[in-house]
Amino acid sequence: MEKPGVHHIGEKEFEVLFREHFDNLMGFVCSYVHDSEVARDLVHDAYMAIWSNRMRLDASRPLTSYLFVLARNYALDWIRHRKVELGNEEAIARMMEEGTGEVEDYEASVAKLREKLGELPDKQREVVVKCFMEGKMYKEVAGELGISLNTVKTHLLRALKFLRDELQDDFILLFMAFPCY
Repeated sequence: MEKPGVHHIGEKEFEVLFREHFDNLMGFVCSYVHDSEVARDLVHDAYMAIWSNRMRLDASRPLTSYLFVLARNYALDWIRHRKVELGNEEAIARMMEEGTGEVEDYEASVAKLREKLGELPDKQREVVVKCFMEGKMYKEVAGELGISLNTVKTHLLRALKFLRDELQDDFILLFMAFPCY
């Protein structure tokens, strides 16, 4: 028995949705990410999300609007993730240009960082590792750990506050730039 307000999309309806909107959706997403290959991947992800959730879609919302909102959200997530990557690359380049000291200083910094990471509660440490060292987006981490997006953010905020209180800012940059745990 169908739930009221639930829209079941069939294979034919999905094919029509794909054919009629793919090019427009590509242009729309490309206007955000400025890279046709990335746009193609994001559009593909949006269509896959529609197909994966075809039995649970809300019939009160137009499917085309939902598809464009979904694609836009994927594009914005990609942009946010890319900004973090670029920021980390810039931090690494700055550190290399400045010559951050002798090997002994570096090794001492890494040892202190590892020690402080080890003092974090397990979940906080796991979230920090996944977000900063594995470069995963908050949404991915939430899915992998079976926790909400807000819980991921809370774990990160608490962990970073602890690390800032315990370590100097230089150590935080070192931590974000170089996987060492």
